[in-house]
Amino acid sequence: MRGLLANQEGNLAAEVESLREDQARRDSQGPVNYEPPSPAQEMPPTTVLAYRDGHKVEVQNYAIAGKTLWVFFDQRTRQIPLAELDLPATQRVNEDHGVDFDTPDPR
Repeated sequence: MRGLLANQEGNLAAEVESLREDQARRDSQGPVNYEPPSPAQEMPPTTVLAYRDGHKVEVQNYAIAGKTLWVFFDQRTRQIPLAELDLPATQRVNEDHGVDFDTPDPR
């Protein structure tokens, strides 16, 4: 039993020494420059939808398929007929904020 414990103790001492050497090697390489992602990279840009009745809604994740705009939320989706939107006003307000809002060709 003592031989087994002595062997384990020797293995642990060797492992500790190896870890110390690894740490010293990393320390000698200098600091690692870490740059956290900017908020702009984390979230997609906000798009403003202007409705024909005048109200506006901000969305971040959407797709246009045919005559429907699909808005994607965390656990759900919402369908908005393009006919409910004031498309020129939507394009204008987004352009003013540097966001592209393109709709498919109506033909």
